[in-house]
Amino acid sequence: MIQKACKLLLVVGAVSCSKHVQPTTYYSNDFKNGGVERHDGLGFEVPVKYDIDVLYFNEHPKQSYEDIETIKMSGEVPLEDKQTQNGKMLYRGNHQDKKQEILRQMVEKAKELGATALIDVKYSVYSTQTASGFTFTGKAVRYVLK
Repeated sequence: MIQKACKLLLVVGAVSCSKHVQPTTYYSNDFKNGGVERHDGLGFEVPVKYDIDVLYFNEHPKQSYEDIETIKMSGEVPLEDKQTQNGKMLYRGNHQDKKQEILRQMVEKAKELGATALIDVKYSVYSTQTASGFTFTGKAVRYVLK
């Protein structure tokens, strides 16, 4: 009886926490076939609400809109010793907090341009032998009446 109550609390807690994040895209190791397996989203938890609408690459606005400007943020940093072992890369990309900060900066830039939405938001990472980089892109748009 107590175990059932604990399980119910766990499920209710997980469901109530999940209403504050949107689905994400992430890559997981595919040990069977080698490489990685892609899952849709951005690869990190994103708050549901911003001051403007934020739509990811697989979502489309329900309203008509006009393009304002494409926003792109990118960067590259040298690999740290802790990222590699025996000549193999252990992890790459940015920490979730850094990704959320970059997305917040993109939203602020879109607002400055007068946008009512940031659409087609994409995040990608790349690695070289000595560096790890990222690119965030999104299109600032303004909703219009037809």
